[in-house]
Amino acid sequence: MNDIPCISCVLAGGSCCINRQIVLTLGDLQRINARVGHNDFFTMEEPEPWYLDPFYDQAWLPLVLNPEGLLRVLKRSSDKSCGMLTKTGCVLPFESRPLVCQLHPYMYTETDIIGIDDTCPISKEKDGFTILDRLNMSMEKAVGWQHLLYSELYTERHGKAFDFCKTVSNS
Repeated sequence: MNDIPCISCVLAGGSCCINRQIVLTLGDLQRINARVGHNDFFTMEEPEPWYLDPFYDQAWLPLVLNPEGLLRVLKRSSDKSCGMLTKTGCVLPFESRPLVCQLHPYMYTETDIIGIDDTCPISKEKDGFTILDRLNMSMEKAVGWQHLLYSELYTERHGKAFDFCKTVSNS
């Protein structure tokens, strides 16, 4: 994957990797651990106040908050940037990144991809979706990541395998 737009954001001092709590599924933990060889890259945190707004997806908070009301997130540095972020971008290859990172800048709910995050510079481009296709982040791939994300969240929360694609197609 070509990270040029992401590197541009980092070099400009802005990034979706700064001032964000990056939620991790158990699958994310396994993928990242396989890459870095240790599991001290995450922590449990209280959600920041802005995070408690249900945004546009009522299913999200019940799936990501544990019974104590905490989120499993990537550790952050003192400036609140992601612990995986360097001056040249993420240390993780794309396929090892958390699913929420793979999905960004797509905005999504448990049932749909609903647009592009307006805080991402790609959203300002006339041909944002074309740019995403050129970056190999097609809508088809985004839907796959979105299904995997919610499948992993539902499986963890309910303790059993969950066929998310089947459920979505029946709704």
